[in-house]
Amino acid sequence: MLTVDLRGYKCPQQFIQFKLGLNKAISVKQPVTFTFNAAEASDDMQRFLEKHHYHFKIDLELGVLTVEPIRV
Repeated sequence: MLTVDLRGYKCPQQFIQFKLGLNKAISVKQPVTFTFNAAEASDDMQRFLEKHHYHFKIDLELGVLTVEPIRV
């Protein structure tokens, strides 16, 4: 499983790093766990994942988002 730490980024850089990490996870076909500041907005990441039908789990209290890659 890949891990990507987004805590050092603010929006919109956080979303860009999120998409780069997601693309890497897709290319190696592994789940990815993102850690982010719970105070930062994660709505854009959630909307993106829902729009593209990803399977994900998010814990807003801990600032952890786990995404399964889409299998074709």
